[in-house]
Amino acid sequence: MKKLTTLLLLLALGATLFSQVPIPHKKYVDYARASADWVYDHKDSLVDAWRKGIDVQGIFGYRSPGHLLEMAAIYATLYEMEGKKKYAERAREVLLTYEDYRSAFPAEASRRKADYPDGVPALPDFFVTMRYIRAFDILNRKGFLAPDEVTKVGNTIAHSLKFLLRTQEWGAMNRAALRAETLSWAVRAIPDHPVTKDLRTAEAALLSDNWGQWEIEDASLYHAVWLYALLGAADAREELDKLFKAPEMYYYAQYFLHLMSPRGMVPDYGDAHNLVNWDRWMVFFEAAAKAYNDPEMKWAATVIENKYLNLTNPRSVGLGYMLLDIVRYGTEAITPKQPTGTSEEVMEDIVGKKFVFRNGWDTKSAYMLYNYRDEGDGGLLYRDYLRDAIPVEEEKMTHGHADENSISLLMDQGNILLNDGGYRDFLPSGYFGSYRQDYFHNRLCVRAEKIWFGQKSGEYRYSMSDYPAIKPQGVLDFLHNAGSYRRVRTQKIDFLTFPDVDYSRTRLIDDQMGYEWDRAIAWVKDPGVYVVFDILKSRSEQYFTGVNMWHTRKIVASGPNWFDTQYDSLQTKGLNPDHNLLIYFPRNHYRFYQTEKANRGYQQEMAISEFTGQYFELGQHIAFVTVLVPHKSGESPEKWLKAIQYVGSEQEEDGVSVKITLGDRTIRIGVKCDMKMDMVRDYQRPKYTWEAGRIRYEDVETNSDFFFTAQAGNQLAFTVVNLTKATYKNQLLFEQPSSYFGLNFDGSQDTSRTGKARYWRDVITLR
Repeated sequence: MKKLTTLLLLLALGATLFSQVPIPHKKYVDYARASADWVYDHKDSLVDAWRKGIDVQGIFGYRSPGHLLEMAAIYATLYEMEGKKKYAERAREVLLTYEDYRSAFPAEASRRKADYPDGVPALPDFFVTMRYIRAFDILNRKGFLAPDEVTKVGNTIAHSLKFLLRTQEWGAMNRAALRAETLSWAVRAIPDHPVTKDLRTAEAALLSDNWGQWEIEDASLYHAVWLYALLGAADAREELDKLFKAPEMYYYAQYFLHLMSPRGMVPDYGDAHNLVNWDRWMVFFEAAAKAYNDPEMKWAATVIENKYLNLTNPRSVGLGYMLLDIVRYGTEAITPKQPTGTSEEVMEDIVGKKFVFRNGWDTKSAYMLYNYRDEGDGGLLYRDYLRDAIPVEEEKMTHGHADENSISLLMDQGNILLNDGGYRDFLPSGYFGSYRQDYFHNRLCVRAEKIWFGQKSGEYRYSMSDYPAIKPQGVLDFLHNAGSYRRVRTQKIDFLTFPDVDYSRTRLIDDQMGYEWDRAIAWVKDPGVYVVFDILKSRSEQYFTGVNMWHTRKIVASGPNWFDTQYDSLQTKGLNPDHNLLIYFPRNHYRFYQTEKANRGYQQEMAISEFTGQYFELGQHIAFVTVLVPHKSGESPEKWLKAIQYVGSEQEEDGVSVKITLGDRTIRIGVKCDMKMDMVRDYQRPKYTWEAGRIRYEDVETNSDFFFTAQAGNQLAFTVVNLTKATYKNQLLFEQPSSYFGLNFDGSQDTSRTGKARYWRDVITLR
């Protein structure tokens, strides 16, 4: 019986835990071999299909046939590993004939291309050019090619690389790293060719921009491309160890490890779409695990491989090529170890600028990715070059989105509850800047105008005798524009994690439009509820409309100020959800609500808006309150609607809070709106006083930035942040002792005053 119980427990755990058993490298070699053999056997039909698909009007011009370069690189690598001559012969065949495919591109079309004055390049795509060069490098080093063959292939490479240098893309970003990788292989493979001097100069320039530098992109798709390209460049230079000794590379290895989500992947943000580039991520994590002898990075690689690799139908030579890189860059000597941390900053507030809320690392764990990354001050020359050279005005330079202070992913029990919006519909961006502009993200959208409210029947907003319903302006119509990115600044204000609650607060500053927006999030771990406070503050005197925007696939049920939502598909691919997300706006006075169909994430979704607009005096602020409740799909949200109540401050807009009543347990969460409200003097320190900063929220009185209380019976657990004093039902919870403050600017005598404590936590018995 004991054995049966153990077996059932293991089966239950298997449904939630990621597989941590590495796949033997032999299987990767076998897959690569079989995929190359399949392409070799079907080469004629694949080339025929390529010929039929040639697009002479395509903006990228001539695109050489796919599959063959990867096949050649695989065969060359297998020849190096196993010494079988037939593999070298098959690779050589591709090397010697690949330039012949250019004849399929019409001469008239090539004459129209301004960058073809030297003729059509045999290798026009620097995403894959290095695969041709790698195959040549191996066969040449092994002495398999005749001198005339070496000359011919060398000239093919040189001609194509001269074409590559016609277009200048540089800076710390993926396309520059890909060019650097290609150049590194070319410099290695044809060191004595007349063109190589120029190639060496270009290689040095691009590597200096990327090697040991901070990447200017904030897009999970392109992070993987950039890192994999750097691995390739280091491989060509035989400097993989040196690359991983760069502190930036160690940072990025930890950064992406700590972003890993319950989907078994780095989540989407910026230019990205569903699960893209998992293959590049697995290579990077394998290489990082070996370089740092790190079991947790090995775990990340193993999770991706077990979840997304399908080795049963070996036809993808692109995948086979990467699997051989795992064999070459990775190791089987490390045992994977699942990380054990919970919520955290990833990694800090300068480069990463992300928070992850989580309670574990398995498939059923709660997980939220919060992104407050702005364009920042780094990489200015690189960003300006791209802005000035190519049509990318919708991007947060580069490949980033207007996703500051947004929730990119929310998951619970294996269900996607909130998701990022995708990449784009077409070049350079889709309709209204899809999917990069602010209104495609789960965030507050602000415009310096006032929206037309309309009115419901019986309202008195407009002077019409029968007070009819008047159609409001559509929120998306009000927000939509060309999608051009507005540069803003973001700052971390606070991030704290405790066993019962996590708290974050960040600020977005729009200097040109003249406002700032704080988003504070409290995750109450029991019962698993997220409370989101959005505070919009004017830095100018003008009209503003704030739109508290949320996105979902479908709305299952709704009321005046609540929406029970569900993601049943991603990119039109069906999911099998068993949990919904209740999106509840408990503060509904002078707030308006709309739901609209929206094209987002390559499918039809629903945009949910809570909004209001008004004239703002200088420094005036308003707040929005949203409560996110993951719950089982079969469970009515009614109990949550009854349990959750908005509690304002005694003086309106000083603070906002929520009360959650569950049986005999009462939870309160609140934040101060204006964190500078208690700064009343400059001539003495501290500048603040208790009297100026005290705010009463029903039973709670405090001058803290954030408070959390949980009462069960006569026991009260509490957390208060950045404060001098807090009371609950007039019972003192905490009071900071006074101290002496001297050197007063007004020359007054040193005296006793009180400074703020960072935070305080305790459990007390209520009287």
